[in-house]
Amino acid sequence: MKNRKTLSIIGVGPRGLYALENFILQLQSIQTPAKIHLLLFERTGNFGNGQVYDINQTDTNWINISERVLLLNKRPKINLNGVHIPAFPSYHEWLNKNIPTISEDEPDSYPPRADLGKYLHQRFQSLIEYLLKLQQVTLSEEEVQSVTLNEKNKISIVTPQKNYDDVDEILLTIGHQQTEPSEQINEWNNFVEGKNNIKLFKSPYPIENILNYENLNKNSVIGLRGFGLAMIDVVRGIANQFGKFVVEDKHIKFCQFHSDDNISYMFIPFSLDGLPPAPKPLNAKIDKWFEPTDQQIFDFEKIIENKTTQKKASNPSFLIDAILPIIAEIYLKLPQHFFQGKLSLQYVEKIAKAYLQNNEFEHPIILPSRLSVSKTMEKFIAMATGKEAISLDYCIGQVWRHCQPSIYDKLSFNECNEDVFAKIIELDEGTKRYSYGPPVASIQQMLALVKAGVLNLEMVNNPKISLVAGGWCLESEENSITTDIMINSVLDAPKINSVNSSIIQNLLSNNLIEAVHDELGISTDENAYVISQEKSRKIPIALLGRLAKGTIIGVDAILECFGKRPEQWATEAIKRLNK
Repeated sequence: MKNRKTLSIIGVGPRGLYALENFILQLQSIQTPAKIHLLLFERTGNFGNGQVYDINQTDTNWINISERVLLLNKRPKINLNGVHIPAFPSYHEWLNKNIPTISEDEPDSYPPRADLGKYLHQRFQSLIEYLLKLQQVTLSEEEVQSVTLNEKNKISIVTPQKNYDDVDEILLTIGHQQTEPSEQINEWNNFVEGKNNIKLFKSPYPIENILNYENLNKNSVIGLRGFGLAMIDVVRGIANQFGKFVVEDKHIKFCQFHSDDNISYMFIPFSLDGLPPAPKPLNAKIDKWFEPTDQQIFDFEKIIENKTTQKKASNPSFLIDAILPIIAEIYLKLPQHFFQGKLSLQYVEKIAKAYLQNNEFEHPIILPSRLSVSKTMEKFIAMATGKEAISLDYCIGQVWRHCQPSIYDKLSFNECNEDVFAKIIELDEGTKRYSYGPPVASIQQMLALVKAGVLNLEMVNNPKISLVAGGWCLESEENSITTDIMINSVLDAPKINSVNSSIIQNLLSNNLIEAVHDELGISTDENAYVISQEKSRKIPIALLGRLAKGTIIGVDAILECFGKRPEQWATEAIKRLNK
C-alpha cells in the first residue's frame, strides 16, 4: 500500500500488550493518521501473556504479587477508523472481586501465574480481533534473529523463515534473554554430556521439562543451585508429583507434607550466602504497618528526584539517607519490635544505615545470621503473620518495597554517573530477598518439606561441589551428599554484554545499541528509544523491559509492564510515524 508505514513489536508479552494498547489509543486521537500496519512477533505464540504467564504451565508456579495490589487498569473503549473496540475490564473487575470490601484480616491471595496469563491473553485477543478485521496487523510466531538498518533508515527483520523489509519503526519488548553460561554451568554441561545416569537442567523454566524427565522418581536426589523464588516454584512443582501439602491452619497457611513414597532428602538447595527469602506480610492489616504516609512519600520523592543531588552523588547515600527517617518512624510504631528498651529515631536510623550499607551488619535488633535456615524461616513467618516481634531488617525490606515505585519512577533517567547508578541498582537488588519475597504459604511449604525430611538444608550455605561418577557431590564441614539431578534456578541478570541471543548480538555488532555500564543493559532515552553509538542518526528502534536496566530501574515487575514507560513510548512512536 502506497504511503503505508510499518511498526513492528518484537515480543508481545504483557509489556508488548500494554505498549500496543497505548499505541492504538494514541492512534485514534489523530484526525488524519498515517496508514500504519502492525507487525507483531511472539515466538512462543503466547500473544499478550508471553512465556512467563503461559496459560498451560503448572499451577504450582505462583505470581509473586498479591491480587490485592495487582492494579492492572481497564482498557477504555476505542474508536479506530470507524470500528468500535469495546473496553476491557481491569484485573480486579475480571476477577469479579471487590477488593476494598475484603477484610484486611483476610490472608492475601497469590494465584498461579497461569491464571494471570488467562487475563492477559483474553485482553490481547479482545483487541487483536478488531485490528485483524481492519487488516491492520500481522501476527507471527517466528523468532527474530536479526535487525538491520539501511542508509535510508529503513529496518529489515530476519527470521529463519522470512525477511521483512522496509519496516519504519520497531519496539523490542523481548524480556528475558539467554546469556553466556557461567564457567560453572559450562563445566557441568560438559560433565553430563553422554551420561544417562545424571541430568543437568540449565534453567528452572519451563518446569514441565523437569517434571517430564523420565528418570525423575522417588529416589532422585536433586541439587538446586539458587535459594530464591524460582527454587520454590521448582520444589513445589516436583513435591506435588510425589505427595501433597495439607493446610492445617488456613489463616497463617501452616501446612504439612504427606507422601506415600517414603521420600528422604530429595531436595538439596544451596546458594552463595545460604539465606532464605523473607515472606511478605500475610494480609493488608499487617502490610499497613510498613506503609509510609503520603507525606513521607512526597518528602522522599522530593529528595531523590533532585537533579543537583543526583549529579553530586558519589554513592547511593543520598537515597539511603532519604529513606532512613521513614524506616525509623515506622519501626518504632510497630506493635512489637526487637528490643525491649527505649530506642530513639536517630539510633534506629544509624543501625538501618549500617545495615543498608552492609547487609552482613550484626545488631540485636537485626535477625542474627547465626540462626539455622529453618529457624530463620520460622522467625520470618512469625513476623509476617504478626505473631512475634519484627526485626529491623524485615522492616527495612517491607518499607523499601512500599517505596520502590517512587525509587523506580524518580531514579530512572537520573543525573547520577554510571557507577553510582550501578550501585543504586545493586542496593535495590540487595533488598529483594525481602521486598520481592514470596507469600507466607510458600515458606510454610518449604518448612513442611524440611520437617518431613524431604528438603535438606545442610548444604545451603555455599558447599564445596565435586563432580563424581554419581553426579554432584556437595560437601559441608561435616557431611556430603551426591545428587544425580542438578537444576540451575539462578536467573540470568540483564548484563547486555553477556547476552548471547542472536538479535542482541546482531544489534551490538551493528552499533545500533550500546551498554549503559559493563554490568547493565541498553542505553535508552525517556521515550524508550535506543541511544546508539552512531550519534548522528535518529535510530528508529525502541526498547522496553529488563534489557534497559541501567537506564531505568525496576524492570521486572508486572506492574512496571503496565506503567508509564510504554505510554511514553507510544506517544513518541505516533509522532515519528505521522511525520
